[in-house]
Amino acid sequence: MASEDLAVGDQRFDVVVDPVGGRLRTDTLRVMAPMGRMLLVGNASGDWEHTVQTNALWGGNLAMLGFAVGMCLPAHPEQARPAAEAALKAVGQGLADMRTETMRLAEAGQAHRRLERGTVNGQILLTPLP
Repeated sequence: MASEDLAVGDQRFDVVVDPVGGRLRTDTLRVMAPMGRMLLVGNASGDWEHTVQTNALWGGNLAMLGFAVGMCLPAHPEQARPAAEAALKAVGQGLADMRTETMRLAEAGQAHRRLERGTVNGQILLTPLP
């Protein structure tokens, strides 16, 4: 996504969760509100060379925080159970919106096309059951 593709008008965001990384990560800084926070949870773009200019963070009064459970839990296994319990409690209290659509495994191609078009709100679960 190029910078000109960020069509949000004057809207600014206090919190951004970024699983994509790369150029989109730095482009997103332009739509963040002052004192905004960005949680870095992945690098689906595969762009490991892209960097963020720290002056953009400083000047925009922004903060970034990285979180990689796959790197954290092996080093701190004692945190796994409390984290899982807190997540389940949040889901049980309705604090986490877990929209899941079920589609037949035979419809996997259609599911992938919908994901590519960005027309999925939540996640799709493929099941072999009719």
